[in-house]
This record gives sequence, structure tokens and C-alpha cells, in this order.
Amino acid sequence: MTLGDKIKELREDKRFSIRELGRRTDVSAMHISNIEKGKVNASPELVTKIASELEANVDELLHLADRVDPEVVDVIQKNPTAVPSFLRSAKDLSPEEWEKMQNYLNKMKKQKTPKGKKRGK
Repeated sequence: MTLGDKIKELREDKRFSIRELGRRTDVSAMHISNIEKGKVNASPELVTKIASELEANVDELLHLADRVDPEVVDVIQKNPTAVPSFLRSAKDLSPEEWEKMQNYLNKMKKQKTPKGKKRGK
């Protein structure tokens, strides 16, 4: 499935016209039509807006668009050696191992102490 096919499917499921989706994402209906037909590529920012308006998985749409989320790019740029090294180390993980790692990261995020508060008191 292409990005355009997926957007069209999601848009029709939401019963949005091309014009409505364009209005909601601040682009022309022609631009949405051209994305759906595969005539133009959408920027990562536009894909993110479209995903939000269609209540779709942004990562799935970005993958179909062969784009990287600007938030992910920012993380890589802030950690120019750590992120690539980490990804090389993790490249052979199974889907189950990726899930375990995601669960572990979620646990770590929950354990972070809010700013201004001391831990364990």
C-alpha cells in the first residue's frame, strides 16, 4: 500500500472530502489529491498533520512516505554518536525484544522525578 492509498482510505473512512482534509491541514485540495495519486511527496510535517486529522498512526504514515519524523531527527541530531551506535546494536532484535525494550523505556520514563522534587522522600 502506498501513502496516497492509505491517506485516501483513512480520509474516506472519516468521510472527509479532499477539500476538507486540505482545509484541516492548511494545504490545497489539489495538493492532497496529488499526494493521494502519488504525484508529489508530502513533507514529514504535513504527514504528521494528516495523521493527526485522520486519527492515524503517524509512524505508519511516515514509513509509507519514506520520511522520518522531525522529532526523531531532532533526537538523532542531539545525540549524533549515541543514537546510530544504539541502532546498530539493536538492529538484530526480534519483534518481541523490541517490545520488551519499549516497555522498559516506558517504565524508565515513568520513574523520572519531576523537576523540583526529590526522589525517595
